[in-house]
Amino acid sequence: MTRISVDDQISEHTAESDKRLGEFLTSIVSSLPPNKIVKEILLNGDPLRRNWDEASLDFPLDEVKELQIRTVDKEIWAAAGIDIALSCVERIQRSLIRAAELFREEDKAEANHFFIHCIDGLERFIETVMLTRCAMKLDFNRIEIHGLPLAQIEQEFSTILKTILACQEKEDFIGVADKVEYELLTNLSAWSSALRQLRLSSASNA
Repeated sequence: MTRISVDDQISEHTAESDKRLGEFLTSIVSSLPPNKIVKEILLNGDPLRRNWDEASLDFPLDEVKELQIRTVDKEIWAAAGIDIALSCVERIQRSLIRAAELFREEDKAEANHFFIHCIDGLERFIETVMLTRCAMKLDFNRIEIHGLPLAQIEQEFSTILKTILACQEKEDFIGVADKVEYELLTNLSAWSSALRQLRLSSASNA
């Protein structure tokens, strides 16, 4: 039996043994009111990140004890999403500068502990951006900053983050610091410029 909650609506579902999480989520999301978008999904209490991999989507539904889906109003998020994303990126930029400094110092345990919080912040930032894109119906292929489409900046963000995590796993801490300082912070600056540009455009169209 799977306990399912969509905001304050709670139900129980007896899952078929061959049903998969991805299929079930798709059916729930497609049945939401048109003014609602998914803000967060919790699988057995743990957040299911936006970058669902095939293993997550193929997870047997009958092994899910609890599925929580939290939504937000599309119009409310469209009005506030850019400012929320800007606030996120500005905070995380400051934290990443400090993380890079720590990785160049001797106390790598402290650096790793601090960097975990940075990763959480980066995930919240990109999830906020994706929610805003959905709420405002933005086409990242048509929005350019510094001559690059925002879709490419998004892809570069994902690639940079993967290489940083690979360096961290190999305990190449100087590599982590270099990639944070010379690649990730540059990418986040592009995001910041794009979000400011979108805010100006949105204000002029209001």
